[in-house]
Amino acid sequence: MCDAHLRGPSGIITSPNFPIQYDNNAHCVWIITALNPAKVRLPGEDGKCPMDGGISGATQNPRLKNQNCLPANIRENPYLPPNPMLPPQVIKLAFEDFDLERGYDTLTVGDGGQDGDQKTVLYVLTGTSVPDLIVSTNHQMWLLFQTDGSGSSLGFKASYEEIEQGSCGDPGIPAYGRREGSRFRHGDTLKFECQPAFELVGQKAITCQKNNQWSAKKPGCVCK
Repeated sequence: MCDAHLRGPSGIITSPNFPIQYDNNAHCVWIITALNPAKVRLPGEDGKCPMDGGISGATQNPRLKNQNCLPANIRENPYLPPNPMLPPQVIKLAFEDFDLERGYDTLTVGDGGQDGDQKTVLYVLTGTSVPDLIVSTNHQMWLLFQTDGSGSSLGFKASYEEIEQGSCGDPGIPAYGRREGSRFRHGDTLKFECQPAFELVGQKAITCQKNNQWSAKKPGCVCK
């Protein structure tokens, strides 16, 4: 689908016609907005009530098996209040396939909901190398796909997902490799090594930076 406003928690974005060649003179915009839902477990979801009889601010909700867990003055309220304790969500974008005519067709990825704003551009992607993981710095991300008037390739396929702000997302583990570390928050470092008969290509260690991006791409393992 070309030109769409998408909402989390996850989904797929592809270039027009994918996996068949995209059209010339294409101009497509996608804007992704995190839902940031209240992911809290309420008293009564398991059919049991805590000793204090409920929580202040909780409301009637279909998830609850025992509505009597809630204070009487709010049982009839059909809405859950916002939870200020929940961290805001950002958007993680991971590519599965990527094949654009190098230098002529581009996919620009930026922060926020205003597509084309040069001040918010994170990456301008082109060519055939599958891009590394991209994470926004706020609850919105925009993608702008532009092609010229001649020549085309197969295009791209990417998945997006909401993650907590302050995280760079899981970069994965290289094929035939191992990883030390399982945290992806700001300041966390992951270390990689390869299985015997394979050698590491890239950085042995990467760190999650405050801009929600890893300090380097995930390394790979190639046969010696």
